[in-house]
Amino acid sequence: MERTREACDEGRHSVTDQITPRLSVTAYEEASVPATVVVAKGDVDLASADHLRTLLLPAIEQGTTVLDLTGVEFCDSSGLRVLMEVDRKARADGASFRLAGPTAPVERLLGLTKAHEVLSVYPDVETALHA
Repeated sequence: MERTREACDEGRHSVTDQITPRLSVTAYEEASVPATVVVAKGDVDLASADHLRTLLLPAIEQGTTVLDLTGVEFCDSSGLRVLMEVDRKARADGASFRLAGPTAPVERLLGLTKAHEVLSVYPDVETALHA
């Protein structure tokens, strides 16, 4: 299911709002800094990783992209693969891809795989936006 919102709230303009059975993803342009914030909620796994990739790849073409992970309850290797792929593409294109607010399960995955040594990870969206 796909919806596009035109409303503005708190200086944020929602660009896209897409939902899969296990993952809801909303993207908006941040008004305070030139950046796109992508908010993921639910599970990032084999069934939903491609959906997340589909939204992140165009976002990084705009420059700075922050992925808000505060609502992600689970992330497997498929999700990690997407994060690494998007980060590589962003770096190659001169863009910035930042992760914000990883939950305990996501933090554990990043730590076990040492992905946090490669990816830019911040405690919250606000810190990631101003990094």
